[in-house]
Amino acid sequence: MKRNIAIIENNIISTLTVRSKLTKVLMNEGHKVTILTTGTEQQFQKAKELGFDVIDINTSSQNPADILKYLKNVQQSLKKTKADVCLTFTIRPAIWGNIITRIMRIPTITNITGVGPLFESDRLVYRFARMLYKFSLKKTAKIFFQNNDDMSLFIENNFISTNQYALIPGSGVDHEHFKPIEVAKDDKKMIFLFIGRLLKDKGVIEFVESARKLKQEFDHLEFRIIGPLWLQNLKENTITKQQVDGWVEEGIINYIGELSDVRTQIAESDCLVLPSYREGTSNVLLEASSMERPCITCDTTGCREIVENEKTGYLCKVADIEDLADKMKKMILLPRESRIQMGKNARLKVVKEYDKKIVIDAYLNAIEKYGK
Repeated sequence: MKRNIAIIENNIISTLTVRSKLTKVLMNEGHKVTILTTGTEQQFQKAKELGFDVIDINTSSQNPADILKYLKNVQQSLKKTKADVCLTFTIRPAIWGNIITRIMRIPTITNITGVGPLFESDRLVYRFARMLYKFSLKKTAKIFFQNNDDMSLFIENNFISTNQYALIPGSGVDHEHFKPIEVAKDDKKMIFLFIGRLLKDKGVIEFVESARKLKQEFDHLEFRIIGPLWLQNLKENTITKQQVDGWVEEGIINYIGELSDVRTQIAESDCLVLPSYREGTSNVLLEASSMERPCITCDTTGCREIVENEKTGYLCKVADIEDLADKMKKMILLPRESRIQMGKNARLKVVKEYDKKIVIDAYLNAIEKYGK
């Protein structure tokens, strides 16, 4: 049965990257898909070139007026699409979007892409978010979790009901798209690559400080950062343009900026580094692993499940510059053949355990079961 499907995303970047394959499959199945999100004019144009129907619903801050405007935009857009089923991703759509779909009685499938400090922080904003989650998810048709830790937290806090939830391997990885490719490389230089939104809890500071330490000891290293400055977050968690410009001027990092296709950069690198404090399931680690690159990441939820310590990369302590630098030095001193074997091990693991087809099939089944 063909349906009108509305997808509520925090930002269109995700639609253009990790959710692109899912969106295309839904369209190929004959469903009418509309993405409700926000982004730049250039990003919206790219989405249209890919054949995606997009409605700009803007975003919301913690300001009540902004929230009300966002809720109104969501409601009007859902009416316009005549949605039979709705998919929501990330915290803002999972809360505000689900409240609107609950009122409108639209069956909703929610993906908990990560929880961050939701359960650890006692700040008012997170206490409020916990209360809203508990309300907004009670009538959600299906809830997908990307790791056992997050699922256990929601169960323990009575946010969800029995048989309402399921575990999927993150967003999965399209291992044919993210396959090893040959690029011209300078074997005398070693490149460490960070990909992600420029947020403190992604470990950007730890990456830069480790780079600063290692550059004092080795002269053949390059440290690259790919990702957007991200202002849709608490101010104390953001990295400013001034900070990034300072790191570049100091010669610590090369800032590539935001890219819609990171495959060439991954292929040019020798190791991907993601010192994130916590993830749902890291797409960056999946993509780099699928391209046979060893990874260094934190021994934390959503990261340690992907990287096997000493086999496909190294695990380091969370928010520990010294330990991260030590693991990066260990990678530097590792024979090239050993790094190559780590990368091969990494691809074997993600192809077996994180195939995107597993995720897409889970969505197709849920839409068939719960859609109007």
